[in-house]
Amino acid sequence: MLEEITKNPDLTKYMATFKEGEILFLEGDDSQELYILVSGSVDFLKGNKKISEVTEQGAVFGEISFLLGGRRTASAKATDQVKAIRVPKERITSFLSEFPEVGNRITRHLAHRLDETSQMLFGLREFCDQLPDAVVLTDREGRIMTWNSAAERLYGRQWQQMHDRQMEEIYEEPQIYRSFLEEVQSRYSVREKILKIKHPERGALYVSTSTTVLYDGHHNFQGVLSLGRDVTSIQKLERSYRRLRNWLIPSLILLCLFGGSLFFVYPYVSKGIENVDVKKQELRAQFAKDYLLLKSLLLDTFGVGDRTRSNPVLKEFFKMIDPEETFYSGIVLLDKEKRVFDYFSPRGGSEEGTTVGSSYAGIDFQGSDKSPMRVLVLYRADKEHPMGHRSIELAFEMEKEGQVLGWLVFQVNMGVLKKTYSVTEEDVRRFQIRKLQS
Repeated sequence: MLEEITKNPDLTKYMATFKEGEILFLEGDDSQELYILVSGSVDFLKGNKKISEVTEQGAVFGEISFLLGGRRTASAKATDQVKAIRVPKERITSFLSEFPEVGNRITRHLAHRLDETSQMLFGLREFCDQLPDAVVLTDREGRIMTWNSAAERLYGRQWQQMHDRQMEEIYEEPQIYRSFLEEVQSRYSVREKILKIKHPERGALYVSTSTTVLYDGHHNFQGVLSLGRDVTSIQKLERSYRRLRNWLIPSLILLCLFGGSLFFVYPYVSKGIENVDVKKQELRAQFAKDYLLLKSLLLDTFGVGDRTRSNPVLKEFFKMIDPEETFYSGIVLLDKEKRVFDYFSPRGGSEEGTTVGSSYAGIDFQGSDKSPMRVLVLYRADKEHPMGHRSIELAFEMEKEGQVLGWLVFQVNMGVLKKTYSVTEEDVRRFQIRKLQS
C-alpha cells in the first residue's frame, strides 16, 4: 500500500531524502515532524549510544514529540540513503485529508507500539517484584513513581498509599534524606548509606540504601533509582561490637604493654624465636591480637560469605587505629576457594586485583602447616607504581571445628614496618604463631 501512496504526485511536497550519516533530528530539538520510512534505515541514539534502529518500510518514527509537543528524546541518523515522508505538525490535518489511508497506517503503528511498551513494562514490573531488595523510582521532585513488592514489605505501606507521595515521608529524619539526595546528585551515585525509616508496625528500622541518579541525554536531572535492604540486625550487631570495643581494646592494650609475652604472646607464639627484640615482639603480638579479635567477630560470616555483616566490622576495626601510624593498608576476606568476598581499605577504592570476586588461588601461601599464618608475595600496580611493585600480605586461616572456612588477609606496608619496628620481610617470614584448637 505504501508503494501506491508514494506514486501519488501530490506526495512530493512531503518527501525528504537524507544522505548516509545525515542527521534527521537531534536529541533535545523542539522539531515536531512525523516521519514515515519509505526506504533505507535509520539509527536512534541517546548521546553517542545507539538504542534502536528502523529498517522496515512504512515504519513511523518521531511520533513522541509529534504527539506530546515535547523535545526530541533521541537523535535520528541515516545509516544509508534514506527516503521518508516528513509531515510537519501544523499540516497533519491537511495531510490526512489528502491521504486518509496513511492515517490508518499511523493508527495501527501507534497501537502496536503501545502494546509492545505495555508488555515490556509489565515484564519489568514482574522482574522487579522477584528481586529481594526494595526498588524505588522517584522523579526529580522526590515523588514516588513506582516500587516493587519488596519495597511494600520493607516500608510497610501499600502502593496505593504512596503513589505520587514524597519519598522523604518514609524516613524518621526527612532532612537527612534530603541531604542524602543532594549528595547523590553531586556524586552521581552513592554506593551505600544507612537511613532510618518509620515502619508503621515494626517501628524504627535501619535501611541500607544504594542509589543511582537518572539523567536525560542532555544531563538534566530526571530522578533517582534506589535499592534498599533491612540492616537493622546488623546495626544492633555494630552497637554490640562498639560496647565490646570500649572494654576489650583497652584491656588488650594493657595486656600487651604490661603482660608482654608472659600473658599474651606466649600462648599463641612459638618458642622458636627467642632472640627477637622488644619492637619485633610487640609487632608479632599485634598480629596475633588483631587476628584473634577479627576471627572472633568474623568467623560466622565465612560460611555464607555475607559481606553485609563483615564489611561493617572491617570499617569499625580501622576506625580504632590511627590511619597515620597503622601498617595495615587493607584487609581481604577469602572464602575456602580463596576467592575474595569482602575487602576494605581506609584509603578507599581497591588495590589492583583486590576486588570482590577476584581470586587468590594462583598465589603461593608460604609458611608452615603448624602455624595459621602464611606469607603472600604479590606484585601490584597503583598510582605511585604503575608498572607494579612487590607487596607482602599475611594470610591467617579461619578455622572452625577442624575445617578451614577461608582466610583473613592483612595487606601490610613494609615501609612502615621497617621504619617503626625495624622489621624486614625475612623477619616477618620467621614469625611463628601457634594454631589454637577451635
